[in-house]
Amino acid sequence: MFAEVNGCKLYYEIAGSGRPVLTMHGGPGIGDHQDNKKMFGDFEDLGQFIYYDMRGNGKSSHHPPETYTHEFFCQDAESLRQHLELGMVAIGGGSYGGILALEYALRYQRNVTRILLRGTAASYELQTAAIENALAKNLDGVDRPLLERLFYGQMKDDDDFRDHFAKIFPLYSTTYDPSRLKELLAKKVFHSATHNAVFRHEFPKYDIRERLHEIKVPVLIMAGRHDWITPATFAEELAELLPNAQLEIFEDSGHMLHRDEPERFKRVITDFLNQD
Repeated sequence: MFAEVNGCKLYYEIAGSGRPVLTMHGGPGIGDHQDNKKMFGDFEDLGQFIYYDMRGNGKSSHHPPETYTHEFFCQDAESLRQHLELGMVAIGGGSYGGILALEYALRYQRNVTRILLRGTAASYELQTAAIENALAKNLDGVDRPLLERLFYGQMKDDDDFRDHFAKIFPLYSTTYDPSRLKELLAKKVFHSATHNAVFRHEFPKYDIRERLHEIKVPVLIMAGRHDWITPATFAEELAELLPNAQLEIFEDSGHMLHRDEPERFKRVITDFLNQD
């Protein structure tokens, strides 16, 4: 379904019943609601999950690049919450979706019951660590110029973006299956304009470390010990700065915790959602 909110048309799906959980996907320009359906699909008996595509992503409408900012993304999320009459919500986000979940909480904490984070960070500094971690893997076709073009928002077009992503995809999981890449590329919709706008102009300004003490609600922080793009040290930093945090490090996981350690992932989230 589509909701026309905050000057844009957002595609969304709702599954489950009970207390609402508004999910925010990662990967601006490549992420969409399906990513969170894979991550949270096993928990729909514990709450009502709202999956949606951010502006400039997936099936949602495209807009001028200058509107692909944390401010607009958070306004869209809040407008969708109001449109669906959700009341108080839990916020769930992985990777860049975790960044936006924290940004949303800083703006609209009065509407938030709890926050679930996977593989995320409080500042842009993860970028340098991610590049060095990727280079250390010695993956064919992955060199510093490729990584810098990707992280600094220098994609020529959607096909160029697709090619860059295909080269780094094996880095994301400790249980990487090459057969998944072809399937994933066939489903993914690549929006290079969205990616470039976020990583060229928005992400370099991102640093909320001095404000994390303002977030008082319970926060579950999950990270993979072998996560190349958001190393576990950034999760540990979040846990130190958030006043009501629960840190869970997955020792056998990369970025995709739900794929690398599915049973523990399910247990940790179930316990967190069932807390009063």
